[in-house]
Amino acid sequence: MSAPVLLYIIGLVLAYRAGLFVGRISPLRFAPVTTMLLVLVAVPTTLQFFHPELLPLFRRDRIAIMQGEWWRLVTALFFQDGGLWGAAFNLFSLLLVASVAEQLWKKGFVVLFFFAGGIAGELAGLTWQPIGAGNSVGSFGLAASIAVAVLTRSAVKRGKALALLAATADIALLALRDIHGAAAITGGIAALLLRSTKSAPATA
Repeated sequence: MSAPVLLYIIGLVLAYRAGLFVGRISPLRFAPVTTMLLVLVAVPTTLQFFHPELLPLFRRDRIAIMQGEWWRLVTALFFQDGGLWGAAFNLFSLLLVASVAEQLWKKGFVVLFFFAGGIAGELAGLTWQPIGAGNSVGSFGLAASIAVAVLTRSAVKRGKALALLAATADIALLALRDIHGAAAITGGIAALLLRSTKSAPATA
């Protein structure tokens, strides 16, 4: 297993596990925003396997974006460049982190973390990975928001330790110039700013 893949798992899974230590959080809880995000990603992802020409039309492509197709910074989040198994992993990890994040934050902020992290990852990709697609960067934005919620709200040492490990993996990815690191740091900063203003109390 390569270092980035291991860091992906640590950043996502440990953040998810850490979130379960805050309040009465239920694992794999289907909630409105989680369901919406899953549908928004799953439908285009499914279509691309029947119509492969869709992926090159909507993925991140630095040349096309620089020529004015800026919408690719958003549409790239709804298609997958990792094949069937990559798509399955991305959808399942989205389910994990979104279901927990939705219990920790106001629903509108869950959408904010997904798109803030996702678009930040796509922007970083213009330099670090000019061609690509996938919702995983949005999932990293959500995972980082969970880590922030745990570190600022939970008194459980094990939860805080898991959140710190997840955050460390995010920082390592950023140091490796991986777009998921940029996504996570952006999501984490957004979560910290919202917590500091006291305007985004957790829903749980």
